[in-house]
Amino acid sequence: MNLRPSLAPRQSIGLRLTPALRTGLSLLRMPATDLADELRRAAAENPLIRLAEDVPEGNAGWHGTDTLAAPDPLGERLRRQIALMPLEAAVSAIARFLTGDIDDHGYLDPEAQANVEAMGIAPDQVAKAIAALQACEPAGVGARNLEECLALQLRERGFSEAEARAACARLDLLAERRLAELAALTDIDAQKLLEMADALPGLTPRPGDGIGDEPLPPVPEILVEQGPDGQFCAVLDRLALPHAQFDTALADGLGSAAGRMRDAAQTLIQALRFRERTLEAVARLILTRQHRFFAEGPEHLLPMTRAEMAGALGLHPSTVGRALADKALAFRGTVHPLSLFVSPALPATGARGVTAYAAQRRIRKLIEAETVDAILSDAEIAELLRREGVDIARRTVAKYRNCLTIPPSFERRRLRGG
Repeated sequence: MNLRPSLAPRQSIGLRLTPALRTGLSLLRMPATDLADELRRAAAENPLIRLAEDVPEGNAGWHGTDTLAAPDPLGERLRRQIALMPLEAAVSAIARFLTGDIDDHGYLDPEAQANVEAMGIAPDQVAKAIAALQACEPAGVGARNLEECLALQLRERGFSEAEARAACARLDLLAERRLAELAALTDIDAQKLLEMADALPGLTPRPGDGIGDEPLPPVPEILVEQGPDGQFCAVLDRLALPHAQFDTALADGLGSAAGRMRDAAQTLIQALRFRERTLEAVARLILTRQHRFFAEGPEHLLPMTRAEMAGALGLHPSTVGRALADKALAFRGTVHPLSLFVSPALPATGARGVTAYAAQRRIRKLIEAETVDAILSDAEIAELLRREGVDIARRTVAKYRNCLTIPPSFERRRLRGG
């Protein structure tokens, strides 16, 4: 057989992304802050793109990222938890003072206790304040060394604090699983030591890491407002981005010399209009499908998938995903990410589906209604939800509770003084 390479033209039909479409999808994916930077960069490079920075008048529009609440730092979170504890006034004041000696990793300065006692504070009150500090979330915060940090986290997992501290005092033996030696030194049951050793890899040596570093919520580009007639409407916030226009007069003056710049500028303007139309369509659909969310509250959020949105809008699911990514809407002073409105239904016995977000809201309300004598376990919460028509497992309740940064039942009982 004689094989020789050859070249021959051939026609074929296929889908290709044009440069304009690629630009449109790229801009659609960008959040408002990144897009504003991209527009300023493009305007600096292409004189045919004119930007008009709108200035808010009165209370019109959203006033930018300076109105968004920054994530709480670790110290503020600890002070808020201490304020809820049933402590003596003096002990509470000392505990709040000690939050200033917590470093970014969640550790208490080893000299903090001696420094406070040097101010004339009774040692027993300082000890109570440190105990209150170490009862806060995240587990392990307020420890003065690694051994104490891990012992506090083992306490959170249900082990006796005294035994956890004794085992972690010989952390080398516990980590190396030399449990017979450790049992002889501490008089702790070998089975308990084995359970502690198994739990050790799941503990964190720096409980404060990452707290307060969460990114700010996205700048809302969609404003949902209620008119005098009670009807809701969704509009794009024209103040969220600089307004880009094509400079026709300059392009005519440059003539054929502006060919490439003209094409780039017009492609960008068209891509921006495509982005605006897509976001408007998504906003209208959300407002239509989730009317009860806005009218009656977040508990009425209905299940809706990205594929369902794409089918209703006549768009590809990936296009809808780009429109939802890092975008948000503002309603009555609250910023809601658009991804909130895309949530599949949980298994339910009733006709009306329930989203994970609605289930989390219900769990929070059940826990907020607890009394000292009636603290609900995860299994009891799951049973209550099943009675309301939500088929949910205990481990799912525990996962949602952790997402809400709510401590387990035994920790809530201790914090409430039970």
